[in-house]
Amino acid sequence: MCGILGGLNTGFDRSSVAKLHHRGPDQSSLVFEEVPQHGTVTLGQTRLNIVDRNDIDLPVRIGDSVILFNGEIYNHAELRVELESLGQRFQTSTDTEVALAAYLQWGPACLSRFNGMFALVIWQSTGGTERFFCARDRMGQKPFYYRYRENKFEFASEIKAFDNLEFTTHDLFDLFEFCFNEHTLYRDVLALKPGHYLIYDLPRGTCHTSSYWDIEHQIGGRIDDEVKAVDTFIELLEDSVRLRMRSDVPVSMFLAGGIDSSLLACLSGVDEAFTCQFDEFKDSINEEYYARDLATRLGIDVHFVRPTREQFLGDLSSLGYHLEMPTGSFSVFPLYRLAKACRERGYKVILSGEGSDELFSGYARNELLIDDTCDTSSVKRNHYAAMLRRYHGSDLDRFCRMASRSGLVGAGMMKMFLMDQWNDRRSALENISYVESRIFLQPLLQMGDRMCMASGVENRCPFLDHRLVEFAFSLEDHLRYRDGTGKWIVHEAARKLLPKGSWVLQRPVKDGLPTPVNLWMYGTHSFDRKHWNALMTAECIKSLLGQPNQVEPAAIHSVPAGEVTYGGTARDLASPYAVRGSAP
Repeated sequence: MCGILGGLNTGFDRSSVAKLHHRGPDQSSLVFEEVPQHGTVTLGQTRLNIVDRNDIDLPVRIGDSVILFNGEIYNHAELRVELESLGQRFQTSTDTEVALAAYLQWGPACLSRFNGMFALVIWQSTGGTERFFCARDRMGQKPFYYRYRENKFEFASEIKAFDNLEFTTHDLFDLFEFCFNEHTLYRDVLALKPGHYLIYDLPRGTCHTSSYWDIEHQIGGRIDDEVKAVDTFIELLEDSVRLRMRSDVPVSMFLAGGIDSSLLACLSGVDEAFTCQFDEFKDSINEEYYARDLATRLGIDVHFVRPTREQFLGDLSSLGYHLEMPTGSFSVFPLYRLAKACRERGYKVILSGEGSDELFSGYARNELLIDDTCDTSSVKRNHYAAMLRRYHGSDLDRFCRMASRSGLVGAGMMKMFLMDQWNDRRSALENISYVESRIFLQPLLQMGDRMCMASGVENRCPFLDHRLVEFAFSLEDHLRYRDGTGKWIVHEAARKLLPKGSWVLQRPVKDGLPTPVNLWMYGTHSFDRKHWNALMTAECIKSLLGQPNQVEPAAIHSVPAGEVTYGGTARDLASPYAVRGSAP
């Protein structure tokens, strides 16, 4: 796991790389190469040593090709064997070098062979080829931003590395309360879309992107057999967990008290886990009750993180600095505290259950859309029952009315953004799962990446293995949603795998990761995103634009070949904004 930056004729320097120190505190490097007739190429990287704990030469090179890499290729061992049989030789045991060798062997087609989460850049300047090849993983777990203007091309893992940032508004953010695909809140700064690659050609001065993967719609040959479906799901999840346990450092996990993380705990065999429990919610949302029961049955040492109002006020500017763009979720703070606790216990790698609800129809709000005859008086649906009178029209109309934070006007505008994602050949369930997985999951992955990497912790998501994603969309609807309940296949797997009698198997409602921010700030339990988003937007602007000198790079050390290496630490800023409300 690393932070990367670079490009052609950039404004990056050692302070820029220092701003990514938290993403890779173990090593860092900066290289400048002169390219006749074009200018200066910059290649910078910070490194978190997880695969191959030894320091290595940065950036990684094979011949005249150079790679900057952020993330993990989980099947790197198998790819290494295949590449060695084709004549490739390796100097390190890293997956980074395997990724570069795979590109040199297969070109962009190598991406379809990778099982992992990654953002990578390969710089080639040989044989008349002078170009950057950039790629992002299928689901967008790892970030990649770029800026292209005049004779400049710049890229970075985080927006804070760019200079001369200008915050701007966007209709999309106003509607969704988050940004997705190529959109950001910073002028001229774009995100590379998940499942895409980008080529910047220096001689031509061109920059274009292409898709290399999407969730294909299955017209025929869909899985209908229950036994086969559950067995295949378990087999795929077991192998996904096995691959994500590959690490040269110990692995822990977030145990959230639901069936998703409970399955990961059962299959991974981790020794320790971390659970968040707010004291304010102990009588209503008690994660400790379920997490402690499962941990006892599996012999796991579980640590309970109990964030406080005082910690929230102290962390607020750090949340904005690392988040960069609001995600519309209160879970930013507890994730930040969970990752911090993991790192303090010595862990660099954790597992989490992100993606299961999106893939297998687990959200209660969507059950009302999939089945309008379901019981609206149930505990998990009563929050949404009052909205039912707005559910008229097509499936897309109804979904947008559910998702809109701006009433019916906002729903109409949201429909314009989502129309090209909706496919009439899919069922309502398939369309909802597709939009949830390809659009609404993006801010959650952004939040998970930033809050974990703020403490130098890598977050691995077994449910987002592309084989599981493709499997989910090969299922007939009744294997995901049945008898008024989503995630049928996940529950069936849990009944087979979890210890008999586990309390989580009888849990009626599983909340996400709620946070008592409203209670702390306004003295009420009411759910109000409006004030939260305004607060986080202000913190993001202040942190990224308010004071440019937010890092203190250490002294530069001189090394051969014009390479500059250094370390740096981000310094949190004190918030100038008053927080209204009093302590509960």
